[in-house]
Amino acid sequence: RMQGNIEIEPVFALKKPIFLKEPAPYVQQVAIELFELSSIIFIPIEFEQQLYGWISFDQMGEAFDCEQEKLLLLEQAGLRLGMYLARKQLRHHLNHRLQLNEKEYTILYLLAEGYKNKEIAEVLFLSEFTVRDYVQKLMEKLKAKNRTQIISTAFRMGLVE
Repeated sequence: RMQGNIEIEPVFALKKPIFLKEPAPYVQQVAIELFELSSIIFIPIEFEQQLYGWISFDQMGEAFDCEQEKLLLLEQAGLRLGMYLARKQLRHHLNHRLQLNEKEYTILYLLAEGYKNKEIAEVLFLSEFTVRDYVQKLMEKLKAKNRTQIISTAFRMGLVE
């Protein structure tokens, strides 16, 4: 894809999927010629009013039609990608605030994988009481009420996949 100047028209400010049967009024002629564009779909990648970019779809010069249902499906894909990117940003931001040490990250990962305290203790050569203390610290740091909420919060924050 070509980076650079796509003239931003008011239609792109809508942050909605856009199907252009004829892209000429909205896309620079040089891009149309370079990529042999005839019909094109633009899908915004956004989440909670943050626009991360656009994905474009074309059929290498062949004109096509697009039904509203397909645009709605592609819009959902754009929202999911935006959510993923937002998690990455949140992870970077929160990692500085949380200050989890390596052992806490390891225990968090093992919790997310479904390990019980006894199993974590065996894997890490720790006592169950030490693991319990680490889990308690994770609950405090993540403001969680239980192990399930630790994982749920960590997932939303992007700390575990």
